[in-house]
Amino acid sequence: MLLRLPTPRGPLPSWIRKAVLTSAGGWCTYCGSMGIRAEAIDHVVPLEQGDADDISNLVPACRTCNASKRDRTPEQWKKSLERRHYDPSTLWDDTPNPDIMDYTAEGLTHLVRTALSEVMATARPFQERATAKLKVHVAWIDATLRSLTPSQRQEVLGALRALVDQYDS
Repeated sequence: MLLRLPTPRGPLPSWIRKAVLTSAGGWCTYCGSMGIRAEAIDHVVPLEQGDADDISNLVPACRTCNASKRDRTPEQWKKSLERRHYDPSTLWDDTPNPDIMDYTAEGLTHLVRTALSEVMATARPFQERATAKLKVHVAWIDATLRSLTPSQRQEVLGALRALVDQYDS
C-alpha cells in the first residue's frame, strides 16, 4: 500500500473560487450537472501528479464527477471508466454533454479547454482589481525604500527580486 502525503496548500482565495464556480454558467465541466450547480473545484491535472494549484488548472465540477475523477487527469479518468465498461447513458434521461458522454478523447479535451478559457475570462476582472491593489502596495514599498539605509535597501530589493524570479519561472 502506498502512503500518500498530503499536499501542502492553503485554501484558495475567495475570488478564485468565485471565478471558477461561476464560469461555464456554474455547471460541471464534465457532465453539465443536469440542474445541479457545480459545487467543487477540480484540478484538471491533479496536484499529486505535479501540476500547480493555479487558476489555469482549475475548472468547475459537480461533486459526483469530482469524486469519480479523484486524482486522475481527464484522460486517465476516461480510461478508468472504459475499463469498468461504464455506460454513462444509464445515469441520465437526456445526455447532458454529448461531447463527453460519448467519451471521445477529442470531446473531453474540447470541454476542458473551453472550461479553462471561461475560467480565465471570468477571472480577468478579479485579476485587474488585484493588480490595482498591488500597484498601491508597490507605491508604498517605493516610499519605504527611500527611507532605508543603502544596505537595508539592498536586502529588501534582493528579497523582492527572489520573489519576482519565483513567479517568472
